[in-house]
Amino acid sequence: MPVTHRAVTFLALACTLAVLGGVQRERLADGRESGGTVLEGAVGRKANALFSERLLCDKARGDIFGETANAFVTRYDDLHPQQDKTRRRGFWQGEYWGKTMLSHCAYARYSGDPSAKEFVRSNALELVRRFQREDGYLATYDDPDFIVGGNWNIWGRKYTLWALVESYDLTGEKELLQAGVRMADHLAGQLKRLGKDLAETGCFAGLPSLSILKPMVMLAERTGERRFLDFARTIVADNDRADGRRPNLIANAFSGKPVHEWYPSPESWAKAYEMMSLLEGFLEYANATGEKRPLEAVERIWDLLARYECNAVGSVGYHDHFLGAASYPNTITESCDVVHWMRLCRYLYAATGRMRYLDAWEMAFLNAFLAGVFRDGAWGTHDVRSHGRRHLQGIYEVNMLYHFCCLDNDPRGFFDWADCQVVAGEERIDVNFYTDAAFTSDGVAVKISGDYPVGDEVRVKVSAKSPRTVRFRVPAWCRGGMRIDGKAVAPGASVETARMAGPSQDFTLKFDMPPRIEPLALCPITGTNLTETAIELFEMRMHNKEMIGFARDKPGIRIMRGPLLLAKARLAGDDDRTCFTDIDGLDGSWKASLWPAADRKTWGAWELTLEGKGRRVTLGVCDYMSAADFDDPRNSFSIWF
Repeated sequence: MPVTHRAVTFLALACTLAVLGGVQRERLADGRESGGTVLEGAVGRKANALFSERLLCDKARGDIFGETANAFVTRYDDLHPQQDKTRRRGFWQGEYWGKTMLSHCAYARYSGDPSAKEFVRSNALELVRRFQREDGYLATYDDPDFIVGGNWNIWGRKYTLWALVESYDLTGEKELLQAGVRMADHLAGQLKRLGKDLAETGCFAGLPSLSILKPMVMLAERTGERRFLDFARTIVADNDRADGRRPNLIANAFSGKPVHEWYPSPESWAKAYEMMSLLEGFLEYANATGEKRPLEAVERIWDLLARYECNAVGSVGYHDHFLGAASYPNTITESCDVVHWMRLCRYLYAATGRMRYLDAWEMAFLNAFLAGVFRDGAWGTHDVRSHGRRHLQGIYEVNMLYHFCCLDNDPRGFFDWADCQVVAGEERIDVNFYTDAAFTSDGVAVKISGDYPVGDEVRVKVSAKSPRTVRFRVPAWCRGGMRIDGKAVAPGASVETARMAGPSQDFTLKFDMPPRIEPLALCPITGTNLTETAIELFEMRMHNKEMIGFARDKPGIRIMRGPLLLAKARLAGDDDRTCFTDIDGLDGSWKASLWPAADRKTWGAWELTLEGKGRRVTLGVCDYMSAADFDDPRNSFSIWF
């Protein structure tokens, strides 16, 4: 019998439909399909630059995409300078085809462009027909059974399987779904033949391999085959063990202990990107089965991450590990982690409707995420930092010329945002985010303008076949400081609803955005003192020699304007001394004021005046996103005041 879904909330269903391309569309004069949200303004410009350079131009569809398929030709991932079989290791070229194809699928849904859909269809079929073996194996390791030890064999298969399922969703090509079935059956048979659990394979306590949970559930839903849901159930059960074997995420979630204290040496197992990928799988499984414990476990882990791992730029983790990042006086966060923290927020919101997940998502998107995407769209960062000469630039990985892990994830950060910015139902329209955008679906149109959050006044123009309720999210940072058509929103409210008076109506939203001085105290967590290792992880001296000596040894003070993190920066007119010297005596008792400044090649630019303790300091500031979204070792920026 086909797998059936339990009842889900309207919002969860709406978000799922957006992911699967289920929005209602109509054919336009140029052959494209309308529907969904199109990003505009500053966010749209940065997104479009990335889409052009990484997905659409001749090089993107030629050399860049071609390199991902070439990994199946060379099967390079078995190779490593250490040829001692007792210490055998492997590489991860196998992840790039699936990651890149997921972005192409998302762009085809986002744009409604038939040529984008055809690109997905033809290239997915070519991969399957050229490289899938008779037994179903489809990966970039020459030895299919090299799955134990320091390798990424099953991790790469996860991305390929996931992309095949989404390619099927987009195109309806049953051959792609059947290829996914053969991949899953091969893996299940292989594990049984070798006598291995998934948690025993790969690296980092099996986290990369276990994250195949999400596409396995997706496969079960689309085929109705019970065996795939049974496979998924074993992964869930293996994370709720009485014996405590790592990683045991579900059982440990209920301990209340910070993630980095679950087992010794978190740097050897608490890999942030892969763990959050597995948590997304738990949510997929909970939605498919109605089981509550996996969902509650993810909610609890999210709470632990928000408390102990939330860093100063809105992401979680310290250089892709959960090490108690909230206790470190420096911030360095991998862009893969930012994308998957945002995805975790997205799917928790879809499952629960709780606004706190959107608040965290907004903070991460407008700061850590956007800062990691180059303004020209051609490249990006591996990690973004709180301060320095530049962020840690994308590092050429595993002999790839055009790919590294974070850059291939970045497009989906924009698509996720667009999918949930506006959600329209039969009775209600939810406006979740306020960056410039245009939404159309099934007779509903929503236009958002105002250059939020650099601008503090947003116009939302809504039209529909019949009047509906419009629900506006009230960001946590401004509760008590938001007005809709001149009416103040009640303090503490997380949403505000308004009824359309007719089939078309303009709403004007006004946000109070005085600068906020926020001293960041270190969380009192055991075992997270600043160490030489932490300094090296922040400075990454091997790659950025200009960063030597930049690590801080004390907490700092940041300044926010609405959801935007402000930065001192060379682009804001500050010299090195101003950028890297703390203002003596600054604390929360000082008064801060902002005045718009002339554009200095940043999204937002202001003159900041700080007054306190008989002193007055004036300096230039800009939004953190555009303080260093390019590669220049002579640059200067800092979020610490």
